Amino acid sequence: MKLVTYNIRYAFGLDGKYDYDRIAKAVNGADVIALQEVERHWRRSDMADQVALIEERLPQYHSCYCPAFDVDASETAPDGHVTKRRRQFGTMILSRWPIRETRSHVLPKLATKQNFNMDTGALECVIASDRGPIRVFSIHLSAISIRERLLQIDHLLGLHRNARARGGSWTGEGPVQDYSEWQEFLRHDWNNGEPVPEVAERTVWMGDFNSVPEGPEYCRIVGEFDPTVGGRLLHADGLADSWHLAPPDDNDDPGHTWWPDPPDRAPGKPLRLDYCFLSPELAPHVTHKWVDVEAQGSDHRPYWVQLSEDKWPLQN
Repeated sequence: MKLVTYNIRYAFGLDGKYDYDRIAKAVNGADVIALQEVERHWRRSDMADQVALIEERLPQYHSCYCPAFDVDASETAPDGHVTKRRRQFGTMILSRWPIRETRSHVLPKLATKQNFNMDTGALECVIASDRGPIRVFSIHLSAISIRERLLQIDHLLGLHRNARARGGSWTGEGPVQDYSEWQEFLRHDWNNGEPVPEVAERTVWMGDFNSVPEGPEYCRIVGEFDPTVGGRLLHADGLADSWHLAPPDDNDDPGHTWWPDPPDRAPGKPLRLDYCFLSPELAPHVTHKWVDVEAQGSDHRPYWVQLSEDKWPLQN
């Protein structure tokens, strides 16, 4: 299984051009794709519906979108006719397998007085892979402050650790204690004839975390280095960094996924900001990871992770 995460910066490339073909080309071939900074109806991108444009270029994928930022972009003509549009900005997931269910999470935000700040979010999906259900998040954390990002990470960790308690998008078979209510429930077909969604233990967090390795945000996710065990202990409800799970390579790649626009955008050096974190059920199966340094469609680069499916037990 191949996973890729890519902050596309609304398809605005290093050459100052919007190009949706090169965005699609950069991620095509993955089994699961997580995108961030996908927008709809902004003046800067000529009011484009970028979700639709990406879906058109990747017709073999199932897809869903989470507009964490959502404000008015409608226009009223002199005759009173309203062109209904929302100016949106968010995360997207595409999968070659059906996306069984989705949840949109607007992450905690702290108001600012000077620096521009906006709602960011996480899109949670349960994907019906051929090895059983997998819970996948496409995440975009705030670029403003460590304090805000830690609040957002704690919120996400709560979702992760309480997944079984929350259950799926719906739970339960109906009001079985009362026959007449049960018949009424069936008549209105609340479950659409479908079984109760499975709870996926296998979890993937992908996205732009706007934080660097060994920073406080990173350590909140994977745990602090513990000298008594000589590393980090992966707890049953924890997550591990896929970059360090793959077998070592020979090129000593630092894994940088963000490059400043030329010539002198701060901080003037590449950083590793994009990650794929995995739950303990998936952590042992990472076989390869790499950054596509050739991609020019954004100031970020796609980060790829390959998992070996042949070692997985089927999850029923």
